Amino acid sequence: MAQGGLRFHDLRHSYATWLVSDGVPINDVARVMGHEQISTTLDRYTHAFEAGAQKVRDSFADFPLTFEADEDESAD
Repeated sequence: MAQGGLRFHDLRHSYATWLVSDGVPINDVARVMGHEQISTTLDRYTHAFEAGAQKVRDSFADFPLTFEADEDESAD
């Protein structure tokens, strides 16, 4: 019986989708994902880009993924 919640595969899929939608070359995404055939990557992840890359970017807009230095630290 399947339980709700986030699975590791969901994170993997989100990561690959994010890379594709951000313009990372598909051969690089395939290599990172461990796909032997680029067609596997294209079949599984390019649909998100085609269906609305902006939606993917918007979903990450409120999720800071980079460190921003405090003003005190940047003055050093």
